[in-house]
Amino acid sequence: MAGRKKKAPEEPKGAPAYMLTYGDMMSLLLCFFVLLISMSTMEVEKMQAAAASLKGALSALPFQDRIVPSPMVPKRPVKGLEKRGKRSKALAKLKQVISAQNLQEVVTVVETQQGIHLVIGNPALFDTGRAEIKPEFAPFLKQAVEVVYTGSETFRVEGHTDNVPIHNPQFEDNWELSIARSLSVIRFIRSQVDIDPARLRPVGCGEFHPVASNDKEEGRSQNRRVEIFIEMED
Repeated sequence: MAGRKKKAPEEPKGAPAYMLTYGDMMSLLLCFFVLLISMSTMEVEKMQAAAASLKGALSALPFQDRIVPSPMVPKRPVKGLEKRGKRSKALAKLKQVISAQNLQEVVTVVETQQGIHLVIGNPALFDTGRAEIKPEFAPFLKQAVEVVYTGSETFRVEGHTDNVPIHNPQFEDNWELSIARSLSVIRFIRSQVDIDPARLRPVGCGEFHPVASNDKEEGRSQNRRVEIFIEMED
């Protein structure tokens, strides 16, 4: 009996005790990443930041430099003109000037992809058969130039007429009259602001670009106009 070997104690059945804790931790991590993916937009930077945080907190993954995500800056709603570009601001001011001087029936202004398009109708700017700017209209034109000009704009001024032949020893035809009118506006703009002449483009279109029929006086009146195209950055 003395020589009988003692029986070794039996190992506890099942997985080691630490595996239970380890398994719970892995399950929690799995749930965490499932929730993270389902609630996020899969931004790479945020995913890397979350992974780096887990590495540092749990020490379960190989060492990696800590990733600091960029700060989240909430977007604040912008009110009024602050959200508008330069063109939209100038357009709003021009409309205010037009309204203040009761010129809505003869002056229209719209924003374009290149800048602002200003149309001055008949007979606001010139007398019939003349190319001198009316003194009573000069204050509006001066304000309009001051509103839109910041130093980098380009002005293209087009003169347009109806198709009624001109009877005037000063001008040979409507084409010449339209050129003289556009040039008058160009010279006025240059007298108001310090602008490079290369940014000023007078164009005479005569009767060849009508916007209405010349068969009636109403249409001819619409065709007698000056259009100012102001190219400006937004």
